[in-house]
Amino acid sequence: MAGQGNKNLKRNIRPEAPSLLQRVDVLSSKKGSKDSVSLINGTVRLLYWESILADTVSASVVFTDAGNTMKTTKQTKRGTRSTKKKVSAVEGLPILGGETVNLKFTDNQGNTLDFNDKNGSLILNDIPKIPTDSQTSSQSYELILGSPEFVANNEKERVRYCSAETLSEQVKNILEKVLKTKKKLDIEDTKNSMNYIGKNKKPFYVINDLSKKSVASGSQELGFSAGYLFWETSEGYHFKSIDTILTGEQKKKIIYNESADNKIPKGYDIKALTLETSNRVNVQKKYQIGAYCTRSIEINGYDTNYKSTITNAFDPKVQEKLNLSGGYFAPENDVFSKEGADAQFSRTTYYFADVGQQHMGETEEQIEKSKEENFKKSLVVNQSIMRYNQLFASQITITIPGDFSLHAGDCVWMDIPEISESENKACGDDVNKVDGGLYTIADLCHYITAKQTYTKLNLIRDSFGRVKKSQNDQASKVMDANFLPFIK
Repeated sequence: MAGQGNKNLKRNIRPEAPSLLQRVDVLSSKKGSKDSVSLINGTVRLLYWESILADTVSASVVFTDAGNTMKTTKQTKRGTRSTKKKVSAVEGLPILGGETVNLKFTDNQGNTLDFNDKNGSLILNDIPKIPTDSQTSSQSYELILGSPEFVANNEKERVRYCSAETLSEQVKNILEKVLKTKKKLDIEDTKNSMNYIGKNKKPFYVINDLSKKSVASGSQELGFSAGYLFWETSEGYHFKSIDTILTGEQKKKIIYNESADNKIPKGYDIKALTLETSNRVNVQKKYQIGAYCTRSIEINGYDTNYKSTITNAFDPKVQEKLNLSGGYFAPENDVFSKEGADAQFSRTTYYFADVGQQHMGETEEQIEKSKEENFKKSLVVNQSIMRYNQLFASQITITIPGDFSLHAGDCVWMDIPEISESENKACGDDVNKVDGGLYTIADLCHYITAKQTYTKLNLIRDSFGRVKKSQNDQASKVMDANFLPFIK
């Protein structure tokens, strides 16, 4: 059961009907050419990935090229016409890398993922051969695909300008004006602004650097709710605070149990087919990376003074400000319970104060403001470090029947069985009160073959236990009585 050992895998797998694969088109990269080839008949497997830690989505298409009867489209003086040639698709188009790929596939609930010219096609990054029996007359290939913004980020565009806007506005400008993306943007407003010089760095590098400095607009103070994440899904690009990501609206309610039937218990949307939990509490590692208590040393280059700031996640004043997805952290050992200057910090970060940055305006105005602190690192850095390192405090990996409505960054409710002698586990009071509750989808993979479709989810949260929801859907820090033995 969950919680036993380092990794526990429970299986209750049933064959799942395949999804509908509607389009696998490769468009020629030759300038001025409108030639294309459909690989849908030769496709053996399709994998699609999203992650809150990935700048772009990615996909993999495995297809068998038999060298005969591949449907191709040729552009002629009279227009577009379809042809059938007994020729290899790789050699006939040809497929060399850099081509545009249009994909479309639909699950059994009618949820469709469509990557095309209007919604955003994918780009062929690599096409390695898959080893096969030398005696066979066919050859298998894997198309490794990514977003066009990935290519633009690495090959074409750089961030050069200085801006004094809010950090969320800067991110929006980089996506729209530098990367020139037409995709939908889901950007959460930030509270703070700063003058930022791109220094000719890659757009994604700058955005992720701004993420570490961003504070949610709803935060009462700069020192709390720090830390954003930037990622892409099939719905577009997202730039959101960790607090918002971990406590979002519940999209699906999922249950895992070991019953022999495939029926979904009343009140749930999905029944998980596999469940894997990891040993998510490595105390030594947590302290090493500064997940609980961290110190920053800020050095001012103008007056050579320095300032020390200690942030302790166990401090009641700090926890009061945090928007946790669970009910509580792991309990603090008395050895590390000191506060203030005597706090037993486990990580120290050294940096120079953000003073002397180029300010917007005329020369005299820039000189006048040059000694002002551009970005108050002492109020943000420590908490940002802790929030990032607490992000994976609790992890569960599950496999469910293919569901294309879910995306990285979505929140789901997960119930798993408690260890008991009851035969009716996870159907009422026998759910696990510690591991169950609200989780965020960190990573997602859709696995599609001709016979079956599955979706694998890596679920995470920053704390343990359940957080009860009030009527207005605001998380109230009311913990179940069953939690008390674990936190005393």
